Amino acid sequence: MSSTAKVLPRAAVPGVMDKITGINQTALDGIQRGLEKLREAAHEIATAPVERSEPVELIEPLVEMIEAQRAIEASAVVMRRANDAFDSVLDALRS
Repeated sequence: MSSTAKVLPRAAVPGVMDKITGINQTALDGIQRGLEKLREAAHEIATAPVERSEPVELIEPLVEMIEAQRAIEASAVVMRRANDAFDSVLDALRS
């Protein structure tokens, strides 16, 4: 634990844990929404008509896939940070 870290009184721990749990749930929801967008875009690409006379416009679903990937990555970072905070609380309680 760093010298600037604050030690929480044990009475404050449940409130902190509720916040961390809420953050984890929000991050998980973001990951699930991103995965759903990824599935939808992949389906759109996979079911695009294949005609030699007309080019198929796939730019939009490809961009949506990149956006979904970045949203998933951002949510994963949030979840990692929340888990780090959870670990810090547990370490403080053990000390």
